[in-house]
Amino acid sequence: MTTRSSDGPPPCGRPPGPPRFYGPTPDTGRDSLWDELRERHGPVAPVELEPGIRAWLLLGYHENLTVLQNPHLFSRDTRRWREVVEGRVDPSSARPALSWRPNVLYADGAEHTRLRAPVVSALSRVDMAATARDVRRIADDLIDTFIADGEADLIGDFADPLPVLVLNRLYGLPDGYGHMLGDLTGIIFGDDARRGEEAVIRIHQYFAGLVARKRRTPGNDLASWMLEHANGLSDHEVAHQAALMNSAGHQPTTHLIGNTMRTLLTDERIRAAHADARLTIRELLDHVMWTDTPFQVLPARFALQDVRIGGTEIRAGDALLIGFDPAHRDPAVQRGREDTGVVSGARAHLMFGAGPHACPSRELARLVAATGVTALHERLAGLCPAVDPERLRRVPSPFVRGLSALPVVFAPGEPRPRPPAAPDPYAGDPSAADGSPGSGEEPPDRADDLLGRLFTWWRSLRG
Repeated sequence: MTTRSSDGPPPCGRPPGPPRFYGPTPDTGRDSLWDELRERHGPVAPVELEPGIRAWLLLGYHENLTVLQNPHLFSRDTRRWREVVEGRVDPSSARPALSWRPNVLYADGAEHTRLRAPVVSALSRVDMAATARDVRRIADDLIDTFIADGEADLIGDFADPLPVLVLNRLYGLPDGYGHMLGDLTGIIFGDDARRGEEAVIRIHQYFAGLVARKRRTPGNDLASWMLEHANGLSDHEVAHQAALMNSAGHQPTTHLIGNTMRTLLTDERIRAAHADARLTIRELLDHVMWTDTPFQVLPARFALQDVRIGGTEIRAGDALLIGFDPAHRDPAVQRGREDTGVVSGARAHLMFGAGPHACPSRELARLVAATGVTALHERLAGLCPAVDPERLRRVPSPFVRGLSALPVVFAPGEPRPRPPAAPDPYAGDPSAADGSPGSGEEPPDRADDLLGRLFTWWRSLRG
């Protein structure tokens, strides 16, 4: 996606076409683009997703909320998109955010209810107190790998691996699998298209192997709980729901942590309020989700009938992109700042969506982000940016809003003393045959199933 100026002058004096959501991404972000589009088009603006493939971008807060809360008018099923119906886009090969998958994100009505219930039920069974302790242990383990250096990249070294390691433990797998899943996810979001295609296949194998293993030896984990739900999802369906948890929870949580740390490092007023305990961690996260939301644009909803929204005529089958970041900058809902520097009313952000597709794991995401930020704040003394904040660059995505890297320096510290190895609490428990959740190695008796073979392949690549 580029700004209007990067498209160059229109040929032969023709008026400029819709802004492109493909191609190079401005290093400085897209804030000015939202303002330009709002000035030219109002709360709903045309954009181009690919050459010749157009959609509507919702810029207004109330317009976004209307579309999110009215599933009888706006579907989430990509197959209802006119570009798909008329054969111009193949939903199986479109970019991942616009493809179709058999998961709850792309379902409507009764099918959405059938697929969502096992997800919500499984998440409700997570012991949040125990998970909070686990998240802190993982966060401290990551910090231990760089604290003696006095420098780190808070994205690559911390914010990126933390969420996927937490999710992997909630799937009931040793940490080695989490590192593997994080590597594969990073390749998908990288610049090498060939490696990205292979990584997509490998991630499918991870979740198919996870479900096959949990079907054989269930445990106290998300996949096992979804498998045993009364709705009777197939193994294939459970694998897709588990994969969705990873794709929806990893990158947004990574950039919630990264954007929060950037705010603390560059906004003296916010940093002072947080340090003085005038600003709680939850208030800080809400502020960041309002002012620097990790999801800036979410694809997509599809009009089920001709409808008028924001003064724009939308035709049945048109795609509407949910504009979280533009909505938060809507002058109609601009918030003032409190004495702490926090935007007032920041809890009204759209980060977790609204309506029937609202994120069911928002509390888990908050927990991971809050624990990660707190661990960094407590353990890295004298933390400050290693480069001029103006040189920080955004990830090249039209959908995610975050930093490619956040280099910092701090006073070198000591890693925590390693406790003596504790007896395996899962010994003799067949439901935990995957091994200790903290282990990075694959137990020998599981090396011959799909998940074990994938893990062996991954370890061979790492030498």
